[in-house]
Amino acid sequence: MASLKKRNGIYYIRFFSNEDGKDKRKALSLGTTLKREAEKMLIAYEDKFERGEIDPFNGWTPKMEAQKKRRKLSGKHISLKKATNEFIRKRSQANQTTKDHYQRIFDMFMEKVGTTMPVTQIIEKDIREFCFANSLSNASQANYLRHLKVLFRWMKNEGILKEDISKGLKPPKTPQKITQKTVSRKELDQIFKAFDKFYREHEKAGYVTKPHQKRLWFKPMINTIYYCGLRAKEAVNLTWNDVKFEESKKKSKDFGYIRIANTKKNTTKSGKERIIPIRKPLYPWLKKWHEDQGEPSDGYVFPSASGHDSWSRMDPLSLSKSYKKFVKKAKNVPNSPTLHGLRHACATDLLAKGVSPVIVQKIMGHASINTTMIYEHLDAQNIKNAVKGID
Repeated sequence: MASLKKRNGIYYIRFFSNEDGKDKRKALSLGTTLKREAEKMLIAYEDKFERGEIDPFNGWTPKMEAQKKRRKLSGKHISLKKATNEFIRKRSQANQTTKDHYQRIFDMFMEKVGTTMPVTQIIEKDIREFCFANSLSNASQANYLRHLKVLFRWMKNEGILKEDISKGLKPPKTPQKITQKTVSRKELDQIFKAFDKFYREHEKAGYVTKPHQKRLWFKPMINTIYYCGLRAKEAVNLTWNDVKFEESKKKSKDFGYIRIANTKKNTTKSGKERIIPIRKPLYPWLKKWHEDQGEPSDGYVFPSASGHDSWSRMDPLSLSKSYKKFVKKAKNVPNSPTLHGLRHACATDLLAKGVSPVIVQKIMGHASINTTMIYEHLDAQNIKNAVKGID
């Protein structure tokens, strides 16, 4: 039999045996600080010990087992550095931001195992110890593992590795927090009320005296993000050249569209262009904002208020901070909603109103329909409304 023991942060496996009435004990380092990794090795080694496949009392060590595993893996003997470079080079469909994110995680992994480490010598334990470090949050652990799983699956498909050693690894369970980040239309109206109250009080006190101090862009911009599901980067880079209005008619439901272009200056996450219809509640907000700006045909839709012209871009971080500021001031609205949560709210709202997931996928610019379906968390009222009158 065997058991685990922790000493100075490192897990050890202790073997027990009785020969000729004498008790024998042997403790060997597992070389890991991760409990779940140690427990997995305990099960495997205890089973081998019971079947007589290993003898810890006569020279066998966990390190020898790891080396044996490495030798079993075979494929193209290239370094991890070369493999990751080749992987990123072939990700032609990904934009530079995505590639940079992959590179950052790969660089950290290479710091752990070495840039010259042959990929055939990497074992599951290396990935576990990197991804599941105690210092990382569940979200970071899942993020690191997701990126490494893509890399190792690619190496398997390319014939670089004979097996995908990351296949059996599962990310830590993280609670679904999308609903905490989003707002309903009622909550968004409360945020706008907090915004109005803030500037009424500040104008009355004489703290705000100039138009650019009033964040006049706030309501039309936040509504545009909410109804179109824009990312912060897409919102600040949106130009009037990409907004096409259709004059509203009594019976017409066509109010125009917004084009999210993929250019050298503004690359979309998926690398693809998409067209987003201007929804009826958004039309008056965006139309009036266009008129207030002098009906320009180009320039940023929401330029920086402190900039010199219409091509002075707003900072996405400042936009996020402004939104969060008024979320915190709003009555009956939790502090958890984020600017990106407006994008989540858009997808949730469209699905709840019965829009086809395929259409929602195109509006949101999701690469996979599976991403779109994450937002299909309908509440009881949504369900009741959906089945009203069907019989």
